Amino acid sequence: MKIEWIEDFLALIEAGTFSQAAEMRHVTQPAFSRRIRQLEEWLGVELIDRHSTRLALTPHARAYEPSMRDWLARLYAMRSRIRADALHGPRAILTTQHTLTVSYLPRLLRHFRQQAPEARLQVRSSDRSDCIRHFQRGEADLLLCSELEGAPLFLDREEIERVPLGVEQLIPICAADQHGHPLFDLGGKAHLPLIGYEADSFLGGVLASPYLLDLQRRFDTELVCETSFTIGIRELALAGLGIGWLPHGLIEEDLMAGRLVSLRDLLGGPKLVVACYRQPDVESTSLETLWQLMHDRPPTI
Repeated sequence: MKIEWIEDFLALIEAGTFSQAAEMRHVTQPAFSRRIRQLEEWLGVELIDRHSTRLALTPHARAYEPSMRDWLARLYAMRSRIRADALHGPRAILTTQHTLTVSYLPRLLRHFRQQAPEARLQVRSSDRSDCIRHFQRGEADLLLCSELEGAPLFLDREEIERVPLGVEQLIPICAADQHGHPLFDLGGKAHLPLIGYEADSFLGGVLASPYLLDLQRRFDTELVCETSFTIGIRELALAGLGIGWLPHGLIEEDLMAGRLVSLRDLLGGPKLVVACYRQPDVESTSLETLWQLMHDRPPTI
């Protein structure tokens, strides 16, 4: 099997006709048709319904087209990584949760680029629980995550190194009215819409008690949205749809510009420690450089 046969098949789908696809692939139409046949012979199934007057895929082709695209993309990505590693050495892999990806990680990456432009880093963003699992499996060299004060991860594994980077404040916010005041009246008995985190998520558990519980005791509340994505909560809050808790680093400019109003004095918000963990017994020049930068003077949270 040749990679070009998969590329030919996908080009045929995009072009819609054999003649246009052959032109896209810079081959004659007979040669192009022959390569599609060779792919079908290798797979052992027909991909093109040749009884149709127009180009039509067989059910097998329609079912497996996404897999072919994914396979081809992953193959080329692997080739790029192999070439880059051979030329520059292996990269350090950092996994971090979605919240930190949008609140703190950009500042940390700019710091790395300024202080050590030669260090090579790959970032993988996922749910916090998935990040921890990837790190435990050895699929990442570094784990950047939020944790409750006094409750660091991996207490049972002394060989895993940890460096605290700072404290992240989750601030209750809502949109501002035309006078710059909170859109919702927390001084009366008004109905308050809430934009919350999913109950089984890390932040959902952190906020459930006492913050949300206290709010629900004091006010008539309604959960209008539940999500794990901080960007979604920010956009809904800006649209005036409710009250939510967000990392200060994500909404700092919104607060300064008056688009969002902090309700921290009234509702409070948890402080979380942002820490980075390093796998034991993994050595690379990039990893050593980045780890040292985290110890020296990392950007403030």
